[in-house]
Amino acid sequence: MDHEAYIKFILSNHQALNLPYPFHVKLSFAGSPLVLGKAMLVIEEESYELAGAAGFVFGTGANDHQDRHVCQAELAFVLPEHRKIGLFVQGLRALLDAAKEGNPEVEWFQFWCPGDREKLPKLFIKLLSLPGADSQTANGMTLLRLPFAELAAYVRTLRFGSAKVNR
Repeated sequence: MDHEAYIKFILSNHQALNLPYPFHVKLSFAGSPLVLGKAMLVIEEESYELAGAAGFVFGTGANDHQDRHVCQAELAFVLPEHRKIGLFVQGLRALLDAAKEGNPEVEWFQFWCPGDREKLPKLFIKLLSLPGADSQTANGMTLLRLPFAELAAYVRTLRFGSAKVNR
């Protein structure tokens, strides 16, 4: 994984991340996977262009990252011109594989997204229908929390796309 390319990509696209935080907080979230988890670059296979980046940490800041059975996505961003369901599915599969490889004991997958539950995208509503999934809303953000095994099983049922994920 090219850490410099990851950080450069995040810095050049930080305004499009749609995070309601000051720059230094966005940078902290985006950079934490390099230290506390795993960061990934998404490369479009056909054009070999850098299409996106994703990263997760084990544990939560609220518990000083001691709750390592929780995998929290800190960042998932794909440039608009590369947003395709196939790329998303392959990227999510790679992210889940990396999480399981990094911690075979992971039980939960969670992520924050902008907006309240009533305004969540259709995909997130679908994820919330998985057994054991739940959500919380605070300060204009929604936390989606999913049993890792349920999410991994669901993602395996989705169609595969054309992308290369560099971990």
